[in-house]
Amino acid sequence: MKFASTTALALSFALSAVALTGASPALAKKADAADPSKPQYSPAFAVAAQPLQKAMQAKDYPTAKAALPAAQAAATTPDDKYQVAIMTLILAQSTNDTAAEAPAADAVIASGKAPPEQLGQILDMRGRIAYNANDLATADASFTKVIQLQPQNGDAIVLLAQVKTREGKTGDALPLVDQAIQAKKAAGQPVDEDLYRRALSIAYDGKMSPQVVKYGQELVDAYPRADIWRVALQTYRDTNRLDPQTDLDTLRLMRVSNSLAGERDYYEYANSALNKGFPGEAKAVIDQGMTSNMVDNKALATSKALAEVKQVAGSKIAADKADLPASEKRARASADGKQALLIGDAYLGYGEFAKAADLYKVALQKGADANLANLHLGEALAQSNDKAGAAQAFALVQGPAQPLAQYWTIWANKGSAPAAPAAAK
Repeated sequence: MKFASTTALALSFALSAVALTGASPALAKKADAADPSKPQYSPAFAVAAQPLQKAMQAKDYPTAKAALPAAQAAATTPDDKYQVAIMTLILAQSTNDTAAEAPAADAVIASGKAPPEQLGQILDMRGRIAYNANDLATADASFTKVIQLQPQNGDAIVLLAQVKTREGKTGDALPLVDQAIQAKKAAGQPVDEDLYRRALSIAYDGKMSPQVVKYGQELVDAYPRADIWRVALQTYRDTNRLDPQTDLDTLRLMRVSNSLAGERDYYEYANSALNKGFPGEAKAVIDQGMTSNMVDNKALATSKALAEVKQVAGSKIAADKADLPASEKRARASADGKQALLIGDAYLGYGEFAKAADLYKVALQKGADANLANLHLGEALAQSNDKAGAAQAFALVQGPAQPLAQYWTIWANKGSAPAAPAAAK
């Protein structure tokens, strides 16, 4: 990836040019002595630069190029060198002479005479040129100086983060993007989707699991669309060693947030549910995939594994449903809460959320795994549109499943809007 061109900056540089027209060596010398706060041009430069400036004003670039060496040779004071460097830079940009841009920018910076705002622009330009030339050290130094001049320059902060990433300094890159995110929040401005995505990408590439969760949750909380849910939950799955149960609960969230995509997702979910003893949920997932055109009849015909899961799950549903009332009765009478939790999961898979929630409460009363029971209770309540009850249950989840409970809380509050069109992502 290359950084955008900066040729549009030429006009702003041109506006800063100091008029030299009509200045004789004598007048230049007199002006220097009278007001040292003004640009200090040497008499020789005041004469040598006039043909260059006239040609530049007339946009006669061939004549300007011919006049440039004499002006450069006559430049002795810092103001001389700044002025000729600015005109050299404008000439390079105006004639698309990209090879001349970097040395001209370096000369402007070295003169020490560029006003702070303009210096920030030129350093930004120099950083982009260096990045595109794979000169990462210069790009790093340039953007670092921009930020020193303009601490709130979010674009420069993000560009420096990208340079740091290319340098392999992921640990330095992520705090920079976070700085840009926090600056937006502090200013009461919405944080761009791209900023969250960039932070998430850096964390993901750096295998920083806690940061993947942090920025995945911030991204989906700000932009709760189906495509964003997929990015957030897939990166969460990829960077954490989820146990089979937590992975199944993640797939359940992907299902309700409409972020499952393709045969593989539906197979993984259905197979996991079937292995856990929930044939109704397994078949329902595949049916949903077919209804949404994520899984078609051709896939079932060509994928032996997917077809087998659907067939096995379908063959078990009738007996499973018939046994549920008796199983529920035994679970309620049991001394511990394991059976109540299991039967609650079965009802959850069949979409009977009220029954599931009631059994999860029984499981909690009988000492079942509180983290798992509260997670599943939250899932049942969230899908019953009981946002307050769901939030209360999810807040009690501790340990490895806590990030997933937080994701479920976001879904309960924000839902999942349709995915953005491809061009808008």
